[in-house]
Amino acid sequence: MEIPWFAWIAFAGIAVWGTTVIIGAVRGTSKDEGLQKALEDNAATNRALLAKLETIDTRLGVVEKTLTDIQ
Repeated sequence: MEIPWFAWIAFAGIAVWGTTVIIGAVRGTSKDEGLQKALEDNAATNRALLAKLETIDTRLGVVEKTLTDIQ
């Protein structure tokens, strides 16, 4: 039984994917580490934005009080 030429493409893809997974396992790297780092960076950015929004809200409250006092 002869294997068609296009089936070799699938076999090569499986071999490359398997090799990549094995090398990643040996090196101890995974996509989860990168995802965890990205989530931590995102959380830090969100905390900084929240702090900035709170200061803006405080200043807006002062301006509203001043305008109410003027009327």
